[in-house]
Amino acid sequence: MKYDLLTESWIPALDLQGVTNEYSILSLFEAAPKLKRIVHEKPLVVASVQRLLLAILYRSYGYLEPDEWDEVFAAGEFDEQISSYLGSPKCVERFDLFSETNPFFQTANFTKEKGVTTSVKKLSPDLASGNNKTLFNHIADNHEFSLPANEAALQLLVCQYFSLGGGVSGSSVQFGKHPNLTSAPLVGGAVVMVEGENLFQTLMLNLHMPKNEEWLERKTDLPIWEQNEPEQPQAREMRGLSDYLTWRARHVRLLPQKDGSVARMFIAQGLPNPKEMEQEPYFAYRLNKEQKKLPIRLSFERACWRDTANLLQYARSTKVGIEPTDLRPAGIQLLAAEDNELIDKLRLNCQLIGLDNNKANPLCWFEERLPLAINLIEKDQVQKNKYSAHLVKGLEIAEAIHSQLMSAVRTFASHLLPDGARTQDISTKVESINPARFYWPKLNESFEQFIWALSNNSEEAKSSWRKVCQEIAFAAFEGATHSWCYGGVRAQKGLSIAKQQLEESLYGRTWRRHVYWSQDTQEIIRQLYQWGNPDYPKRDILAALRKSLDLQKGSQLPAISYLGPLLSSEDERSKVQAFVAGLFASHATVYQEAQHSSFGHIWYQVDKDQRPGMSFRFECLLEAKGEQLKQTLRQMVQILKSKDIAIDYSTLMEDLYHWDSDDKRIQLKWARDYWAKPTQSDESTDSADATN
Repeated sequence: MKYDLLTESWIPALDLQGVTNEYSILSLFEAAPKLKRIVHEKPLVVASVQRLLLAILYRSYGYLEPDEWDEVFAAGEFDEQISSYLGSPKCVERFDLFSETNPFFQTANFTKEKGVTTSVKKLSPDLASGNNKTLFNHIADNHEFSLPANEAALQLLVCQYFSLGGGVSGSSVQFGKHPNLTSAPLVGGAVVMVEGENLFQTLMLNLHMPKNEEWLERKTDLPIWEQNEPEQPQAREMRGLSDYLTWRARHVRLLPQKDGSVARMFIAQGLPNPKEMEQEPYFAYRLNKEQKKLPIRLSFERACWRDTANLLQYARSTKVGIEPTDLRPAGIQLLAAEDNELIDKLRLNCQLIGLDNNKANPLCWFEERLPLAINLIEKDQVQKNKYSAHLVKGLEIAEAIHSQLMSAVRTFASHLLPDGARTQDISTKVESINPARFYWPKLNESFEQFIWALSNNSEEAKSSWRKVCQEIAFAAFEGATHSWCYGGVRAQKGLSIAKQQLEESLYGRTWRRHVYWSQDTQEIIRQLYQWGNPDYPKRDILAALRKSLDLQKGSQLPAISYLGPLLSSEDERSKVQAFVAGLFASHATVYQEAQHSSFGHIWYQVDKDQRPGMSFRFECLLEAKGEQLKQTLRQMVQILKSKDIAIDYSTLMEDLYHWDSDDKRIQLKWARDYWAKPTQSDESTDSADATN
């Protein structure tokens, strides 16, 4: 049985018109200028195919000098050098998936001891097999499962590039006992590819390898399809880049069925990753505090754009006297080295693909794209790129605001736990609230806009970016703590204090509100102030309004004759207006302060020391509803009267309209103004939190 990958259609690709078709290796290189990109539902397949194509290109062209690279890129298509290489004796019959003598990327005649075969599901980490955790699918081992030849070829590449370590490999007839399984070359980091406007550009823009003269001179540097000798499953020296790009991470032999599909195979540990390749060409690295190189990873917890600086800049040590190091992926290094007008005109992206795992258990794969502005790439090892410096500053702004958000949530979490709670318990509570899930993902789209804006007006771009981060951080706090709005007084107290803390750290002021009162509220309060004028008080009207506070039936009738023309047509709203008018009559002191305050702030003026009795009364007020709310407010107004403290009735009336709102925003505002102790100068605010 034969399945030649050079001529069979097995690689899915999207053309420039948006149509997806399958291509052979030869037809794919020929059609590359007309194709957008490699596509597949599994991102690991995309990264694996791209790596195979780059290995073929590197083997065909060798290391291209800048002038040679420019000549190929300017042509806009691959020349006959590719087809000539693939048609040479080195490659003919070497890309046959089911060859008896040279099966592609497999080991000929490889057989496990006792003929023990493995399900083809073992090729890909998403296909659970044996005792692997079932995360991506739920196909049992006893269920008949097979892959068609084209999909088997794709998953074979995934196996060689992304296999996870861990577990016993077993023994084979050829090599005896194999060592335990180790991870393949592309595990542990994010594969970074510069994306051009078509597949030809994408492949060329990533055809930049570390120029190691020793590797280039080695005649033994052969890709897997040119190697003839059986490979012992033990560590050996890397022979060059062609060898490394097609590293035999697993000994595999697919067992085709009569219809060409594959259900079973032999598989075992192949070659451990070579020690000579300290820096994977398609990974981006960063330096940790100990100056150790660590690959950039993709995970649930960290959006990839947060590491953009590590993609575009030289890595700089925190230690004095150590020169910057280029730890960027191959494609970015090529863009930094090239001075090509054709590249400058392109609109590029940066593609990141990775497999997140925990102790060899796959968690999830990722495929993300970032906009790539050429002027943000640092080209000089000594002179810093000013645009890149602005980018770093923008990333630092996002991180700093995230820290402020986490600090506020920590303050809130400490109020949810008993007094004297351990730091560890507070940290656990913060993790359960997890405000980051409302913050970082919301910044993704805004970050793309920030990237493109940097090249036009850096200062304006940074200012806009800061505002976006601030707004999203505030929304993230509210989103993460929303459920506690319905909690008790302790939760409301924590929310009020934490919210003010966040407001102060984000905006440098105590609270952010807007001036707003309803028209009917302003008209009623204006009329009440006229009736309560201490020089010419309307005692009969005030007496009628006070009587309306009584619970007896008919007590409100005398007040209606005065308030009727002013009351709202909405029943619930008119009841609030009449009640506040009665409160005013019982304590008819005109509020003359320049600033406007909620009832929580007014009560703080009575009880600055927060005596237990006063605090308890205020807690009861926050929990009260209906007639109990009215009764509690009447009593508290009398206490304020005894201390000759004026009440802002405009704000009180506006707040009571929304007292029964589901989000309890009025109770939270009052709690904040009472417990968070706002400064006098910053309280030039009103009840817009309630009405907006």
